[in-house]
Amino acid sequence: MSVFIEYGESPRVWVDDGHVFLEASDGRRVRMKPEVAIKLGRSLEACGTKSFINKVLDGNAAPTDFPAPK
Repeated sequence: MSVFIEYGESPRVWVDDGHVFLEASDGRRVRMKPEVAIKLGRSLEACGTKSFINKVLDGNAAPTDFPAPK
């Protein structure tokens, strides 16, 4: 990948006319079919979990990294 879009907060996501839209922090938008959004969501969750576990195991996690209970 040659271009990265950094995110400080979760991007905006919404549904319209049977499609899922994702808006990046720079305003660019991605439109996808529901099936693609579901697959992407599952992949993001799996990769995020793996990355977070690695951060904890490497000793680089801070108390502020852990989500607050709801």
